[in-house]
Amino acid sequence: MVCLDTDILIGLLKGEEKAVSLARGLEGTGAAMKTTMVTAYELLKGVVSSSRPEENMLMVRDLLSSLSILTLSYGSCELASGIYSKLRARGQIIGEFDMLIAAMAMCSGETLISRDKHFQLVENLKIETW
Repeated sequence: MVCLDTDILIGLLKGEEKAVSLARGLEGTGAAMKTTMVTAYELLKGVVSSSRPEENMLMVRDLLSSLSILTLSYGSCELASGIYSKLRARGQIIGEFDMLIAAMAMCSGETLISRDKHFQLVENLKIETW
């Protein structure tokens, strides 16, 4: 069970070989691919500010429709607040959205696939770098 972060989904949309290869490998294993509601927002926010919003919206909608989307729950909010507290105590704050993404993946027992190194600061987050 994997949760795809924003960066790999952007890689898929751009046709980056490494992202496409990883996604094909996951599909071959029958693994359910997921993302988060926050990642969906980040992608859609990028679409509306792009130079080709109509074309890009179709691509993003198609991609998101092929994934299960993890939602923000009270439990993931509690977990995110704990992540914030621990990172703040260590002076290692990461972005709010990334704390929410990490918490949603953790609450769902997912491995987060991302190449954003700051996720490594989150204790107990299962992460796979692409």
